[in-house]
Amino acid sequence: MKNIFAHQLGKLRTEQQLSQNDIASQLFVSRQAVSKWENGDTEPSLDNLISLAQLFNVSLDNLVTGSKDPNTLLLTVNHLKKVFNKPVLKDITFSISNYKRIALLGSNGAGKSTLIKILIGLLNPDSGKIKYHFNLQQDLNVMPQDDVLIPDLTVMEQVKLAALINKVYQPKYINNLLVKFKLNDQANQFIQKLSGGQKRRLSLLVSTLRPAKLLILDEPTVGMDLTSIDFFWKLLDQRNGSTIVVTHDFNQIDKYFSRVWLLKDGIIAHDVSVKEIHSHHQTIAQWYRLNNKED
Repeated sequence: MKNIFAHQLGKLRTEQQLSQNDIASQLFVSRQAVSKWENGDTEPSLDNLISLAQLFNVSLDNLVTGSKDPNTLLLTVNHLKKVFNKPVLKDITFSISNYKRIALLGSNGAGKSTLIKILIGLLNPDSGKIKYHFNLQQDLNVMPQDDVLIPDLTVMEQVKLAALINKVYQPKYINNLLVKFKLNDQANQFIQKLSGGQKRRLSLLVSTLRPAKLLILDEPTVGMDLTSIDFFWKLLDQRNGSTIVVTHDFNQIDKYFSRVWLLKDGIIAHDVSVKEIHSHHQTIAQWYRLNNKED
């Protein structure tokens, strides 16, 4: 176990921007103990292993052996329907497993945002069932299409408030995040004074403050400048959990996603792996244009 676990511990700690002190304080052990685990000098107790897995939001098997269980269900949806003036979602059925990156595609008005709002509990379906195989309050992070920020707060105040609500507030952790998201120079600036790109980066920071089994993002790169867009996709590539992203950034889907859902005529008309699309010598953009034609 020793070598693999030590590697995993260091890898997960780095990815989630946690210091050895952060881990030590949350597990009620010394920083030296964490350092010894990471160097492979000693091994933690079973209780500490379980606590570490919970902290990193990974399975115990993943923490100890580095293996991932892609078949663990996170979410199952059966026969969702939603009608406004006309039927928007007619019969939506799908499931999501661990470690999936799903691009949700569809024309404007296809019902993508409606589906997202139902999944996160902002809308009730007219019929159908959703079963969450995780704690919805603790293990779901969301970045909506519109920035949900408080204009009269400073950047630091907004981040601190969100961190306190999510029970992850540590000054060093917050400062590191502001640097990582290139917002440290705006820490004391009021949110209403930020540029559109800065607001989107702040929304992304707030939505990823804590580890989560499922992250849902609705058009996250809209309003971002090119530098922020590049930063976003690199950040997404470092995530461990599953992700659903509403996006039309086709070039990035080719690089970073495992599956594509096409929402059309009120149903998931296509659910296909990116690898399968590429096996037919198609880009995602080419596949989308071919399969999203008006009948």
